[in-house]
Amino acid sequence: MADTFRNAEAEIKIILAGGTAEDARRALGLEPGNGKHLGIHFWDAPREDGAGIRLPLAEAGVIIRLRRPDRGGRGDKGGKGDKSDLTAKLRPCDPAALPAKWRENRGGKGWEFKVEEDWSGSDRVWSASLKVDGTFEPPAPGEGKGPAAWPPPLTPDQRDLLAHAGITDDGLRDAVALGPVRAVRWKLSRPDLARPLTAEFWSVDDDGPCFLELSLRAPHADAPGAQELLERIVLEQGLRPAPRQASKTQTVMTELARNHLRGAV
Repeated sequence: MADTFRNAEAEIKIILAGGTAEDARRALGLEPGNGKHLGIHFWDAPREDGAGIRLPLAEAGVIIRLRRPDRGGRGDKGGKGDKSDLTAKLRPCDPAALPAKWRENRGGKGWEFKVEEDWSGSDRVWSASLKVDGTFEPPAPGEGKGPAAWPPPLTPDQRDLLAHAGITDDGLRDAVALGPVRAVRWKLSRPDLARPLTAEFWSVDDDGPCFLELSLRAPHADAPGAQELLERIVLEQGLRPAPRQASKTQTVMTELARNHLRGAV
């Protein structure tokens, strides 16, 4: 399928969770002061389902994410004019089912569209995402502990992309902003890697889940070798990722949704 989409690449990921994530951060010399700090929000319309949590947008294969600079650690103190970005993503998706306008990686001033395949262990999942840059405000708080219900500030093109997953304005009407997740991001250059390695540490509250994701992008022809090399780098640090790589986004969104529903009571 990769040959169908011009410039499509594989994004290879390894995710370490909990105490292993902290161990990995220290082993790789990832100091918080040397990384880029971000506050991340997601949109969904969570509801309780017995003992579980339902996330209708995520279940439809839709992820809406806002990333803002976070210079204040726990406070949202990004200055006026700081660049933020809002992404609408279909994951998983069938790229062959997308209209022709959404089958080629391209970009312009302040926006980027890409189709890529996520490699995590033996899992292979296609995604399509449209990211736009801007000076987005942080989501407004609601009357309780959680944020107010308000639709994300999507562009017409982002709404068009989501419509291919059956998500229209009606499906976004009850969406709330979940978060923030506190994240620190690093770009690492290594002589044994042809491309930079991205490391991103996510945490939810003081006692919530935390993750370290290591990722790199490679052409599909080079992806198996790049994945093997990345796995070797992790093993050489004495780290043992879980055999089954759970999606950090899905895990974090579920935790954020649980916190939101508790606050709404």
